[in-house]
Amino acid sequence: MKTRRQGNAIVLTVPTKFGIEENIDYIAVKGKNDSITFIKKKSNIFEEAFAKGETIDADPKFPDDAPVGKEII
Repeated sequence: MKTRRQGNAIVLTVPTKFGIEENIDYIAVKGKNDSITFIKKKSNIFEEAFAKGETIDADPKFPDDAPVGKEII
């Protein structure tokens, strides 16, 4: 594969033999040694719920412990 310039972007054409569908959003992540990994973008469940006027509650099994100030960030 070879890159090409299209306006202000560099485009990498992916052959159809890879089986990638059209009109799918991907996130590009640059790694070590200039490698690039493409990850399929997932929908944001919070934005979807907001658009529908719904709320999202934590699972009943979600811990409800109060913070004690020693949590690792």
